[in-house]
Order: sequence, then structure tokens, then C-alpha cells
Amino acid sequence: MANYKGHIVGGLAASGVYAAVLSFTPIQQYAETVNLLHSWQVLLAIFIIGMLFGLFPDVDTNSKAQDIFFGIVFPLDILLLATGNVQAAAYLGLIAMLPIIGHHRGWTHAKWAAFVVPLPILIVPYLYNQQTLPIAAMYYGAAVVGYLSHLLLDGLLWSKFRIKG
Repeated sequence: MANYKGHIVGGLAASGVYAAVLSFTPIQQYAETVNLLHSWQVLLAIFIIGMLFGLFPDVDTNSKAQDIFFGIVFPLDILLLATGNVQAAAYLGLIAMLPIIGHHRGWTHAKWAAFVVPLPILIVPYLYNQQTLPIAAMYYGAAVVGYLSHLLLDGLLWSKFRIKG
């Protein structure tokens, strides 16, 4: 089981691989979105989302991972509120609170959670503007690979792959 540093590195590494794969995706409908990968803001968002979701399953305990996670999410939520993105701030706050529903190594460490927990990143923007689906899908993918990196490093995806630390 990796510590918070391992999960940060795992989330960032998974995001890097994901961004590289996206840049070579030949799907026509994602062509415009893939071109956004040349934008440093979008690339930075992919890495931050991947890192945050790499930490997410351990946010349910009083830990360094929790301190880092909320140290990033709280100012981001305030920034969203200050810029008038109240709905986005509300959804971010809702997602951030999810780990406290349950106990450690409970539902947050389930394989299905890697796909279900980030769903608001995909669904909510689509409800308001269907044209945002490609970028929302890209961010959803970053969240899923970050989350899966956590499960992988904890030995929950592949038991032979477990990082001690």
C-alpha cells in the first residue's frame, strides 16, 4: 500500500500516460478537444484532476493525503465561487465530501467507485451544455485513471502489484 507521496506520483504518472494517449487519439469528434492538449491550462487541469483522484480514496481519514486534497480543493472551491461559478463550486464540494460517507477501505476502495465517483464531471456539464461533452469526457478520463492508479498502488486491481510505503 502506497503512502500519500506514492499516490501523488501515481496519479501524476497515470495522468501523463493518459494525456499522451489522448494526444494520439484518431477519433474525429475529439480532434478539437485533443488540440486543447496544447493549451497548458487544459494539460495542467488533467494533471491536477489525476493527482486529486489519486488521493481521493484516502481522504476519508485524517491523513497527509486529506490535508493535501483539501488544501487544493478548498481554495479551488473559493475561486469558483468568487468567479461566479456557483454550480461548479457546489458540485466540487459535494464530490469532496463523498469519502466521509463510510469507513476507510470501504466503498472508496471499490473498483466500481473509480468509474462512478467521477461521473458528475461528465454528466453535470452535459446537462447544461451538450457541446462540452468532449472536454468533460477528457476530464472524466483523467479522474478515472487517477483513481485507478490509487487502487493499483494499493494492490486492489492487481494483487501482485502493491507498493509498500
